[in-house]
Amino acid sequence: MLIAFDIGNTNIVIGLFKENKLICKWRLISDNKKSVDDYAVDIIELFLTSKIDCLAISGCIIASVVPVLTSRIFEAVKKFTDEQVSKKTFVIGDDKTKLDIEIKIKNKNEVGHDRLVNAIAGFKHFGDSLIIVDFGTATTFDIVGKNGEYLGGVIAPGINMTLKSLHDMTAQLPKISVKPQKNVIGKSTVEAMNSGVYHGYIAMIEGMFIKIENELGYKTKKIITGGLCEIFKQPLCAIIDHHDSDLTLQGLLLIYNNNQKN
Repeated sequence: MLIAFDIGNTNIVIGLFKENKLICKWRLISDNKKSVDDYAVDIIELFLTSKIDCLAISGCIIASVVPVLTSRIFEAVKKFTDEQVSKKTFVIGDDKTKLDIEIKIKNKNEVGHDRLVNAIAGFKHFGDSLIIVDFGTATTFDIVGKNGEYLGGVIAPGINMTLKSLHDMTAQLPKISVKPQKNVIGKSTVEAMNSGVYHGYIAMIEGMFIKIENELGYKTKKIITGGLCEIFKQPLCAIIDHHDSDLTLQGLLLIYNNNQKN
């Protein structure tokens, strides 16, 4: 079995693959204060709860945008797996791990590893000319060109980040979670806040699609992914081509398999 880690600023998404099929998906909070042992215990508990033998793991791949957690997760995995697994562990960004994608931006080292993984997975599953929107800690737009190359993207504040700012930086606005809402005009403070984020992000996505395609000069396929993509798939269904909340994990599987072959 392959264990894959997508380490984000808010959550660590863990995928477990058996014969190239995703059989389990878990989430842990990204906590810089946790030690290697803390994370090892957390992950072992996930296996125990799901009644899966962690010694069945044969490989590991890690994508991370939180450098301090990368090595901790790597070391945590070593504590509950066979010693051979560390030899079959790939970390996105290491020289050992090869990515089959051309990166056409000014500084290749700037782009988040999760965004490259999404681009690789998107090209494999959906073809060329893509805009991939990932609803994570930040809301990102990543553009894949006609030859599968990574062309760059857009980074906007994430939905939960926006909601937190509304609450933390005002005296009377409550803390809320975004949810689908039909009416744009809020009939209460909570509705007004929810509308601003929910309909505001829908309008931003619709507008960004138009602007990006105008700049590219050709039509694209639009994909949404990330933890909150399920909330937005219905209102965006008329303009998106695909939604896949597991796109990053699927990309990690692809990269692992390609590196194993090489």
